[in-house]
Amino acid sequence: MDLVKVCKQQLQMMRDTGWNSLVDVVSDFCVEKNIDVLNMENMYCAQGKSRRKAPKLTNMHYYHVDFFNAMIDLQLQELNSRFNEANTELLLCLACLSPNNSFSAFDKRKLIRLAQLYSYDFSTVDLSFFFTFTYNTIYNFL
Repeated sequence: MDLVKVCKQQLQMMRDTGWNSLVDVVSDFCVEKNIDVLNMENMYCAQGKSRRKAPKLTNMHYYHVDFFNAMIDLQLQELNSRFNEANTELLLCLACLSPNNSFSAFDKRKLIRLAQLYSYDFSTVDLSFFFTFTYNTIYNFL
């Protein structure tokens, strides 16, 4: 889950401050490969639209706002929809059952929360037995 959080932070940081560095890298690449560099202050001409009906945008505005920011927003929206608060909580609770590093991520509170999320699947007696058994088994194993 830390990777999802870091990814969201990096995307947001790229959206907020990454445009200028991207333009610089692309411009340097174009110069190095003898490719014409687009003048970002010129007016953007949309393909397939007459110049009279096309919106009056600069290349900078189109590529920065309508393209770059829109793509990053789409990625952030996708991450937020796939890893919403409920899904994130469920995944964090499941992670406590990972056998990696001798169950180093085991957390009884997360396990209890996981059982609470699926309370219809367990009776009160089942839950009581399950917590005692799991706790003793994991710690005896370690």
